[in-house]
Amino acid sequence: MSDPNKEVYWSQFVDEFEQKQQQVVGDNILSLMQAELSKEQNLGEVLELGCGTGLFTESLQKVSTLVTATDYSEEMVTAARNKRGYLKNVKYIKANAFDLEFDEETFDTVFMANLIHVIGNAEKLVLESKRVLKKGGVLIITSFAITEMNFFNRMAMGIRYLKTFGKPSEDATKEKTTQKSVEQLLVKNGFKISKSTLLGNKSRAFYIRCIKQ
Repeated sequence: MSDPNKEVYWSQFVDEFEQKQQQVVGDNILSLMQAELSKEQNLGEVLELGCGTGLFTESLQKVSTLVTATDYSEEMVTAARNKRGYLKNVKYIKANAFDLEFDEETFDTVFMANLIHVIGNAEKLVLESKRVLKKGGVLIITSFAITEMNFFNRMAMGIRYLKTFGKPSEDATKEKTTQKSVEQLLVKNGFKISKSTLLGNKSRAFYIRCIKQ
């Protein structure tokens, strides 16, 4: 079932979404996340969940044969298409990451950036990703690692977030996702972790690559 409140929350930031993200977390950590993604090779047919305005889509398509970039917000999908419609091997569609309209074992890779910490039900997200992923396929999760930051940097980021985005959505505060908790969740649900690394200094993010067993 769709949740119009969730869609409205993120859609309101669509015009300056990337700039607002940079204001909160800084350019450096986003660049490090993109650079880590650029190290991947031959990801095949990729499903991107929570593409936003396509910031990571641009890096993803360089290491893939085809990217299906999806977001829950119709406005975000439209913005991504308008901003990065020149990318030849990418198609943009609206989709609910909890209830995807794809057959089982459709994709070689599922990718998500800065989604798992705000969606509110990390396990349901992982299980739906697993369903549409081929056996032996790759799941890549990268996300801001606020709990890995020191107290002062964490507080500073929190203040910047409130000034930029206002009060967080209810989904963003339902559960805390850390590098360790996501690793444990993936292993519990039948994935083998092939890479897990922490990026950044003041602002931090984790990058986890795993294989569906």
